[in-house]
Formats: sequence, C-alpha cells, structure tokens
Amino acid sequence: MDSGLYIAVFRLDADRRIRVGRLGRFRFRRGVYLYVGTAQRGRDARLARHARRDKPLRWHVDYLSANATMLGAILVPGGRDGECRVAAELARLYPRAAGRFGASDCRCAGHLFYAGQW
Repeated sequence: MDSGLYIAVFRLDADRRIRVGRLGRFRFRRGVYLYVGTAQRGRDARLARHARRDKPLRWHVDYLSANATMLGAILVPGGRDGECRVAAELARLYPRAAGRFGASDCRCAGHLFYAGQW
C-alpha cells in the first residue's frame, strides 16, 4: 500500500531564517527536524518530493526541504486520522520548531519538531 503516515527526517547544516509561505519567517537552528505528514495515496512520490530541493514551493514542508537534506523517513501504520496523534506524541519529546507548520488543515500547534544537533 502506497499511503499512510510518515515522519520525514531532515538535517539543516546551518542556522537559517526561512520564509514559510503565509506563515512568515522563522529561525531554524542547525540540526535535525522531524516532520509528521500523511499521504492518502502516493506516499513514495510524496517522500521523493520532500527529498528534492529544486521544486515549486507549495506546502510548508517544501520551504524547509528546499534548504535542508532529507535523511530518510519513518513509515508509521495508520491513516490521516492518526497524523495529529503522532504529532502530539512527538510534542512530548521535542519542541515544535515553528507554530502551525504543516497544520493548516487541523487544530494542532504544528507538525514540525526540532530534535537537536546530531
């Protein structure tokens, strides 16, 4: 099945200020970021898009992934209804990196987390 939840893992090599669409500018520290997402279909293609730096900037994650290296992804069992639950669990472990990032279609505080400098 080519659908479901994922946690995309990105590494940013230097501190950057990045404009994230209409959300505005955010300071992103050097380090590793975890982004919780879901794909109703085409998860493999979605992850391949996240890994490319050269692309039209359409979704919040595009603005980060155009500046960072995607290290890989963790595939998580479940569908779209589990995306916010996974984000809530990560929020217990890591700080949110940018308010409302990746959460324009839900009530979450955000789906991007800063995991520190590895």
